[in-house]
Amino acid sequence: MQCLLLGGAGFIGSRLALRLLNNGHAVRILDIFDPQIHGDDLAASELWEIKSDQVKISVGDARDSIAVGQALENIDTIFYLAAGTGTGQSMYQIKRYTETNVLGAAVLAEEIARRRSQIRRVIISSSRAVYGEGCYLCSEHGRVFPPSRNPADLEAGQFNPRCPICAGPLTETSSKESDHVQPGSIYGITKFAQEQIMLNTCHALGIAAMALRYQNVYGAGQSLKNPYTGILSLFSQLLLQDRPINVFEDGLATRDFVFVDDVTEFNCRAAESSLLGCHILNVGTAARQTLLDVVLALSAAFQRPAAYSVSGQFRIGDIRHAAADTAMLFQTLGQHTFVSFQEGINRFAAWVLQQDLEADANSRYLKSLEEMAGMGILRGAKATRAQQIQTPWLEKK
Repeated sequence: MQCLLLGGAGFIGSRLALRLLNNGHAVRILDIFDPQIHGDDLAASELWEIKSDQVKISVGDARDSIAVGQALENIDTIFYLAAGTGTGQSMYQIKRYTETNVLGAAVLAEEIARRRSQIRRVIISSSRAVYGEGCYLCSEHGRVFPPSRNPADLEAGQFNPRCPICAGPLTETSSKESDHVQPGSIYGITKFAQEQIMLNTCHALGIAAMALRYQNVYGAGQSLKNPYTGILSLFSQLLLQDRPINVFEDGLATRDFVFVDDVTEFNCRAAESSLLGCHILNVGTAARQTLLDVVLALSAAFQRPAAYSVSGQFRIGDIRHAAADTAMLFQTLGQHTFVSFQEGINRFAAWVLQQDLEADANSRYLKSLEEMAGMGILRGAKATRAQQIQTPWLEKK
């Protein structure tokens, strides 16, 4: 395949580029190299693990039709990874996220239409954020889809959604591709618009396409510079600098963490598939970990005690629980054994320890919290008590 990775210098894209090269495909990358993700030193980016003689790398904006058009020369397979990704930040930098994610998709769609006989397949990196709160089970009404949580309830410490029909308690369950879509953040709205622009365009042109709705992707290579996204990166740096970790809500919100190698595997399968038509697939493990599980796992992996506070704070736009239903993924692209959360955390921690961590990571994180609080996005009680995690390795000693 002749592959173009739009946004290919990022966390997933740089790993995917290496995997595609190993599979014998040609790779080209167009990326804006956003300093929020890469920092100011481009040579320090994870992308430069790729030999320059193997990949043509262009610095350019996915919203620039000229740059995109030039990058598409002789390309038959497109991986669309370009996007702004901070859920909280998207709630007040609305213009930026809408322009980056939606305008970028529109530009690519028009350029694909000009090359309809050339493009064979498009793989879109989407997000579970399109589901909003997602699916829950009510003992009386079965599968239901609660709306975004009421800030007044969150202020009162009522973090779990209630049944939208009877207001009764709910049990979290996995989201299916056929489930109701109701994004609860600007980021989620733009990702849904992005995938729909691409899928509709490809359907109209008869081009095969897949939108992969990722859960929380983590692993070696994720940005340690971006304070607006990636709790594993944030928690790791705070822990290693002996800083207290602010755990939002009651610490029991859950996420489906999927290792980056598993994500690149399904990107390759999607691109190399002979399946025609347009498809939407969840990419996740179907397992959940709480925020407190994350702190405990990192503390054990780094073999360092972690001071944390369960603050009751919350971000407007965040959801309570998330996990992928993987039945359609396996049915479409084949069975797969995911990297376990424990193994993934150990690999991630080993990589972090090899990095030159910046001394101002905590100040950047605190600045991001102050920024969100100032915009009314971060709310709720402040931490009053730090708790010490006793990890198994500490107990043995």
